[in-house]
Amino acid sequence: MSPSAFLIYIMPVFVTFFAANAQNVPNASAPLVSDEVQFKEVSEGVSVEAEHFFKQLETDVRKWYVISENKSVKVGRDDDPPHCFRASNNSYIEILPDERVTHSDKLVRGVNFSNEARKLGVLCYKVYFKNTGRYYVWVRAFSTGSEDNGIHVGIDGKWPESGKRMQWCEGKNGWTWASKQRTKDEHCGVPGAIYLDVLKPGIHIVQFSMREDGFEFDKFILTKDSTFVPTGLGLETAVHSGELPVPFPIVKPPKATVSYFNTIGAALPENKVIASHEFPVEDTRFYRHGKNWLAVNPHHFKNAQTSTEFNFESGVYDLVFVGVGENDGSSTFTVWIAGEELGTYSPPMSDQMFEEGERFNTTWKNVSIKKGDMITVLAKVGTDGHEFTRARWAGIIFTPAGKGRSIQKAASTFYPN
Repeated sequence: MSPSAFLIYIMPVFVTFFAANAQNVPNASAPLVSDEVQFKEVSEGVSVEAEHFFKQLETDVRKWYVISENKSVKVGRDDDPPHCFRASNNSYIEILPDERVTHSDKLVRGVNFSNEARKLGVLCYKVYFKNTGRYYVWVRAFSTGSEDNGIHVGIDGKWPESGKRMQWCEGKNGWTWASKQRTKDEHCGVPGAIYLDVLKPGIHIVQFSMREDGFEFDKFILTKDSTFVPTGLGLETAVHSGELPVPFPIVKPPKATVSYFNTIGAALPENKVIASHEFPVEDTRFYRHGKNWLAVNPHHFKNAQTSTEFNFESGVYDLVFVGVGENDGSSTFTVWIAGEELGTYSPPMSDQMFEEGERFNTTWKNVSIKKGDMITVLAKVGTDGHEFTRARWAGIIFTPAGKGRSIQKAASTFYPN
């Protein structure tokens, strides 16, 4: 056989092989479920993973992409890292590219922003409703700024006023449930104003569309209970028909190079910071746990106390106590300033072995303190009934009065550095 004849012979085989293997390349914007998949309501409501849409519409300018295994999808600009850790089903979807990251970036209507529903990036989900009536809509989202925290919701191609401008302000840098509508008077949203009215039972198509690019969408819940507030990963998903794909692989906690405490301590140049390691440990019952925390060994002690001087300028501060969440109970901390008790605080339990983050802090506002005053911390271990905590804590930040809440917006860290 001549070389030219050989090429003619193998070319169809090569093309067929290439095409078949090209189909195996994952398309992060393609539906993961077929249009046969229908979700159904259980006693508390309907729960659906955002990545289980069966169709996308209006995708010429922006598309939703499935993010999993902490791997980014390269589609134009996207400044923030993936946030698969703690996402339900270990995955979520993001509308990309994300070209309006801060308020200084140019707003282009119909491209990176749409105050009008159904115009950009429309997601479709089939839901079998056994009941009629008003369903309140909750969405779990991850927002890192002021320009990635809005979305619209509709049903059966209709976009009622009650589904427009879902808004997030609280819970930055973490997966947060919300059901608020942005209005002219309330930019952070009115609670309970986001809902869909289902007029007849049966199959309906619930839809979401982009308001701001870069929006990260994990899960949604529809409930008739106006008092219901989801927590954690929310409700379990129930399927009326069809099959769901296997869950995505579990994502481990991210390893940060800078601790949460050090990050928020440096948030303002005016901050005065006393790390727990700057407190003495000799004859206090504390020990130094890793590079960042003091802790108590519950096998030997159930409490510990230590004191140090405030060697900064006298003044009025917001005092932010940075505790550590633990998965075996809630420790208790009491703080004194110049011999007077400031307050007592118990960080909530963490689902990780230990974790720093905003929800494990407490803030005492407008605290008057003088240079040379003694700061005392008493720590008591807690228990979940099976194991004891170690009363870990990272330190105290003295920030200008009125700034205590704002400096705490930063990503959690999960291990001592």
